[in-house]
Amino acid sequence: MDALVRRRRALLIVASALATGALVVACAGRDGAGGAVGVSDKAPGRSAARDAGDAEAVDGAAALPPGYRESFTKVNKARFVSQGHAAGRWEVDVWANELAAKALAARAREVPPGAIVVQEHHERGVGPDGSAEADKPDGPIMVMEKKPAGFSSDHGDWRFAVVGSQGQLVRDGAIETCAGCHDDAPMDGLFPVVE
Repeated sequence: MDALVRRRRALLIVASALATGALVVACAGRDGAGGAVGVSDKAPGRSAARDAGDAEAVDGAAALPPGYRESFTKVNKARFVSQGHAAGRWEVDVWANELAAKALAARAREVPPGAIVVQEHHERGVGPDGSAEADKPDGPIMVMEKKPAGFSSDHGDWRFAVVGSQGQLVRDGAIETCAGCHDDAPMDGLFPVVE
């Protein structure tokens, strides 16, 4: 990675941290699905009333590809730390449908419409079976889907979706905060997956 890319990425991380701080301040006290991306909605110390409010949020299951764990390829061999989502807070597993898996394997400069990537987030220290440090919750599930030309031409026609740990839909669509980083990815919106 050359020095310019490293400086840009560092600036994006700082800007993202500042924006997330502003978003948390702006959203303080709100119930429902309006929480900041990358912030656990099952963080230690949350009250039962807050968790009950999440149950009333919009169901995020429709934003997830049905049966992706059975029909998609798990791209990584072992969980790795996501440097882009919450600056290293999460360990992730990445699933890709056939189109996305081929694009990732080939490090394609163009990803075809219909490619879908799902990234499952887990608090660091939780084992793949969920048994280690059981008090650490799973985090959000994030989805990227390459749509036909014209969906979001300023951002590579990617649709982003974030589903919270309680299954609630947090955000869905051409999300600017997601696109802001993925616009700079080396593979048409995708970053290489650590193996």
